[in-house]
Amino acid sequence: MFLYDYLMSVGIHKDRMLSDIDYEGNSIIHLAASLGSPPSTAPGVMLQMMWDVLWLKRLKYDSFPHLWQLQNSSGKTALQVFEENHETLRKDAEKTTKELANCVLIVSVLIATINFAAVFTVPGGFEQISGNPIYLKNKHWEFYCLMIYLAGGLLSSLITMGTLLGIIFLRFDAEDFYAALPWKYVFTTIAMLYSAGFTILACCQAYIIETVVVNTFIFLIVLLCAYVLMAVVFMDTAYLIFDYMYYVIRHSLSYRGQEI
Repeated sequence: MFLYDYLMSVGIHKDRMLSDIDYEGNSIIHLAASLGSPPSTAPGVMLQMMWDVLWLKRLKYDSFPHLWQLQNSSGKTALQVFEENHETLRKDAEKTTKELANCVLIVSVLIATINFAAVFTVPGGFEQISGNPIYLKNKHWEFYCLMIYLAGGLLSSLITMGTLLGIIFLRFDAEDFYAALPWKYVFTTIAMLYSAGFTILACCQAYIIETVVVNTFIFLIVLLCAYVLMAVVFMDTAYLIFDYMYYVIRHSLSYRGQEI
């Protein structure tokens, strides 16, 4: 892709490169529709399918409009060639994505269940007469912080489940791999990070309310290590998809006003 960007920026024989037709009637868009045609193939079938769709769209809108519906010697347009060459990859990407979404859905349901149950089993229990939490009077601020963390964890888990269900029920057409699936993946990853973070904070706040923590400094070190570990896992799982989304946004702005 960097070589292509360089050739487009230099401008030498650019029009010839974009308009040339080979002996089989294939344009540059037909060549972009080949499996694995992007210069750098991303790891994983889902990311590869995303990059292939993005690459096809990039070449399509760089080329001349009369080539968009051009048929080669086999009577196929570039889109038909793309769908034919990527049918197996699309099915593999659909299967992998649904399996991953189902696994994450189970985790998000467990986190939501933990936070929901914790709301009704607060530290210290409830008073027999009024029914109010025991720590609500003498630890008012700490108790409200706990409720905020539990609500944040529960809400983030519900958002995660919603986006995951949206992924599972996608049609998984080639067009879905361009923006719909990546955006849902990003929202799911961020919501999952927040749900785990709020749950950890709620657990720590419960320890503080119960005055279980003796050494606050060691407690903060452990909490910091937990968040650093979460950040590392988040970056490891989300870096490639964020890199892809950068190019999607960049190309969308470049071709603003066109149907991309």
